[in-house]
Amino acid sequence: MWKVAMSEEVGKAIQSVLERVNQAAARRPKTLPAVPPRLVAVSKTKPPEMIVEAYRQGQRNFGENYVNELVDKASDPLILESCPEIKWHFIGHLQKNNVNKLLGVPNLFLVETIDSAKLAERVNSSWQRVRGAGSQRLKVMVQINTSGEQSKHGLLPEDTVNTVKHIMSQCSALHFSGLMTIGHYGYDLTLGPNPDFQVLNTAFLSVIKI
Repeated sequence: MWKVAMSEEVGKAIQSVLERVNQAAARRPKTLPAVPPRLVAVSKTKPPEMIVEAYRQGQRNFGENYVNELVDKASDPLILESCPEIKWHFIGHLQKNNVNKLLGVPNLFLVETIDSAKLAERVNSSWQRVRGAGSQRLKVMVQINTSGEQSKHGLLPEDTVNTVKHIMSQCSALHFSGLMTIGHYGYDLTLGPNPDFQVLNTAFLSVIKI
């Protein structure tokens, strides 16, 4: 009974979010590229059974905040057997002493929280060592602190271009895949566009000129 209820709940939740994402994407200006948005399901604190059910419902991309939790889930026998095409995204703050542990995760797809050139260099050298020189490049995103909140990690917006240049020129094992930020929680959209994402867009426009 619990499994049936969970299946229905997870399926409805995924479909509801996808509908809203697709509706928002349909409202984009026609001048923008029609790139389909990718839904990353944040699975921190969720049991393997729920991840498997979301996978069964068609979800493939999952995000984890903590290295140890991701290591445990990615090596869980149930997930390994039931989710062969799962794509793990690391979305939490990455400390240098956890880099090797993270890069050993099976099906690691993207590290979204590179917040310094030094961290990029550490990930680059570790990826070459852990996976081998001939391995596929690791996708990474650069995190920007667009709100200026001390509780959040990320580059200063003005440091974005130089950091991206460094990754692209000095980190041959990494594939720069974009920028990431965490918008201010609880922003009132009736006041207009969230300024955090406006800052992110400005940084993006600078990066694409590289």
